[in-house]
Amino acid sequence: MDRNSGKEVYLHPTHDELSRQAFIIKFKQKVNFHLQDKIKNHFNNELRHDLELKIKESLEDLNREHRKLVKEKLSNEYLFKAWSSLTWLSQGMMWNCVEDTIDHDLPRLNKLASEVLGRKKTKGSILLKDNFIPPSNIAKVEIHRQPGGFCYERDNEDFDIMAGARYTGGSMVYAAGKGRTAKAGYPPTPYLIELLEKEFGKQKPKRILDVGCGTGLATISYAKHFPNSEVYGIDVAKGLLRWAHIKAESEDIPVNFIQMNSSEMDFEDESFDLVVSTIWGHETTPTILKDSISEIWRILKPGGVSFHLDVPNQAGYQGLVDQVLNDWQIRNNGEPFWMGWADSDLASLMDLAGYPKESQFKGYRSRPFGTGDWFVHGAKKPN
Repeated sequence: MDRNSGKEVYLHPTHDELSRQAFIIKFKQKVNFHLQDKIKNHFNNELRHDLELKIKESLEDLNREHRKLVKEKLSNEYLFKAWSSLTWLSQGMMWNCVEDTIDHDLPRLNKLASEVLGRKKTKGSILLKDNFIPPSNIAKVEIHRQPGGFCYERDNEDFDIMAGARYTGGSMVYAAGKGRTAKAGYPPTPYLIELLEKEFGKQKPKRILDVGCGTGLATISYAKHFPNSEVYGIDVAKGLLRWAHIKAESEDIPVNFIQMNSSEMDFEDESFDLVVSTIWGHETTPTILKDSISEIWRILKPGGVSFHLDVPNQAGYQGLVDQVLNDWQIRNNGEPFWMGWADSDLASLMDLAGYPKESQFKGYRSRPFGTGDWFVHGAKKPN
């Protein structure tokens, strides 16, 4: 669909706003790569040896006490202070720029939403629950420092899409600034499907569930790739689900969106052939992650596949300095669940949920666009 048609559920920044976004992306990339590399080089060349002499042992990436020592050592370093200040600044600049676009584009998007909702017949569906209470540690946190957070709701708005608009605008700039993709705003779903079929063979799922679907970018992509499948997306945030529904309907893609907590799903046992998620695990609490892994196994059909893609910030994969930088993001920049995700033992969680060891899969795979790797994990349920 033509992004300039006025019909696409996407933000339409002005020329000046696009220029600001481009600057912020370059600014973020400079901080995320150039400056972070300088911190790591400084630590390894100037600080590490003295610290190891002081504690009389070699620093180990999996040692949490060593992580604390490195954090203490770096906290007073000029480079670390500069990085933290610029990281905070760039995130604020990103949201200010996104808000400017929303201010003038929201009337168009609200009109489009009204047109979609006014249709006598829709391709898919949306179910929002009046008595649903999102987990407080998600609802009350401004993840990514998104204004109001994922669960933001405006008063006197029957179908508020503000949270979805903010997430969509911010995630494009954020992902590009992290070097996660050279095609900001496009889901990594085709890549995930490629990895999935390399690991488990050609897939022809009848029913697909996208866990933590957010604004539905990946969910819609699954529905396009598997046109004969019944596709569902669940999330706890109404504003994100509303945006997802309007986007899917505007593209005539049948997807069923439901407000639901992945740790307590309403679906019947063994009811899905494929359960997927995209960068969901690091956006939730360790407790919800643990319970969700168990729930996913419960609803998976025999022969079905659970497959998930996420950020690669596990201890051991990342060195101590990167772990310290992540810790700063947790405490100061709207990433409250990063360290819980990084320290989670997914193999043990899958064992606990009943996944047979021989069916499990996890590892790192290079991103097809941008820099670095994705972390992927999953399992196939025995017949």
